[in-house]
Amino acid sequence: MAALTSTKRALRKEITGILKNISLEERKEQSANVFKKLCQLKQYQNSKRISLYLSTKDEIDTLPILKHIFDMGKEVFIPQYHGKTMEMLKLRSMEDYETLPLTKWNIKQPSTTESHENALETGGLDLVILPGVAFTMNGE
Repeated sequence: MAALTSTKRALRKEITGILKNISLEERKEQSANVFKKLCQLKQYQNSKRISLYLSTKDEIDTLPILKHIFDMGKEVFIPQYHGKTMEMLKLRSMEDYETLPLTKWNIKQPSTTESHENALETGGLDLVILPGVAFTMNGE
């Protein structure tokens, strides 16, 4: 098990290095491709309560997805971390998103002093969209 963990850690580091070298233009193109494919998925179309990570500069841009979720009248929930625990808290609007403070990792997340609906306490989630560093050809 230790060998597998070590191999995964090395692969993650290698892939992260490759991703950091992707041009801004390529990242925009890939972000647009992901957005287009997501919008075509029945699972996305039928979802009412969606969890979405807020991307960093080195990830697929999720801002167009966030805007689309609001435009479609769906509910969106984003992560808020407390040490090793995470809650999925509701964003009320794009204005709510714009006012979110940045963490020390330069990621927007709801303030711990502000009240937001917790998805896991109020009906759960229909769909979770999350980042990944690398996948197999089968998408695993």
